Amino acid sequence: MTPEPAHRAISRARLAALAAALLVAACASTPPAPSSAPPQAPAPATPAPQPTPQPAPTPPPAPDLSPAAAKAQGQKLALEAVDQLQNGDEAAARSTLERATQLDPGNDLARKLAEQVRADALRELGPVYFHYTVQKDDTLSKLAQQFLGDRFRFYILAKYNDIANPSRLAAGQVIKIPGRAPPPAAVAPPADAATAPPSPLPAPARPTDTEAKGRDDVGEALKKVAELEDAGNIEAAYFAYTDLAQRYPASAEAAKRRDASRAKLLRALDREATTAFQRQNLDLAIAKWERVLEIDPGNRKARLERERALDLKRKLAAKQGGK
Repeated sequence: MTPEPAHRAISRARLAALAAALLVAACASTPPAPSSAPPQAPAPATPAPQPTPQPAPTPPPAPDLSPAAAKAQGQKLALEAVDQLQNGDEAAARSTLERATQLDPGNDLARKLAEQVRADALRELGPVYFHYTVQKDDTLSKLAQQFLGDRFRFYILAKYNDIANPSRLAAGQVIKIPGRAPPPAAVAPPADAATAPPSPLPAPARPTDTEAKGRDDVGEALKKVAELEDAGNIEAAYFAYTDLAQRYPASAEAAKRRDASRAKLLRALDREATTAFQRQNLDLAIAKWERVLEIDPGNRKARLERERALDLKRKLAAKQGGK
């Protein structure tokens, strides 16, 4: 066999190498066979966590709260509002009273306090008033009980006097009490009345049940007023005795105690005014003398001392203004 020429052998080798390269390239570019498994749907995106909504507050009373429990809770809140008003926190008291009313719509204390918060004090209590000098143990609650007949009306009395914090009441402070000042003690009978022959006394009548009850009532009332006097609240005791003497004109004991407390009050006011003047507390001295004149309009000493204090006050003001 004749050997193949060398150049042909080389060409054949090149062709074989080229065919092999083309086969490799074809295999590399062939896409992979499709999988027999069905295509999977893309997993849904996980939503971002949302903040847990806060449940709306359930208005009291709660569904499982019994009527008796709601009533008790309402009264507790009303008393809490009393403390808040005593400290001048009206905004908190409004909220507390709303909750108390929701719990117990018939709560009388919550209703009274809410009315005072909303009320115009001047329109409610009137423009007529008299001055009162605060004593050592006085509170607006005590004064409201004494003069307005209800200790829980302290807040409207505070508003009447522009007192922002009812708990801050100082002895010697002069405040306004709505209404007219109690009249002074009755004028003593003329001197010649003592020498007049006594009129014959009627035969004693058997007391009726009503009269007996009246004596019991005035005796109990006198006992309570005496407690005020013993506690040092002389001015309030005097007004209370005056009121009793008017309500029970047949009670000689009420009239006797009224006159005694009046004299005691005038002495105390005179002493306090003199002490205040000596200490150059002219405003307090003037206020004390004015209280004396309200109770005893004919008191000449009180009138002169008041004018002296007013004159000194004017001189001091002029002196300071000239500096």
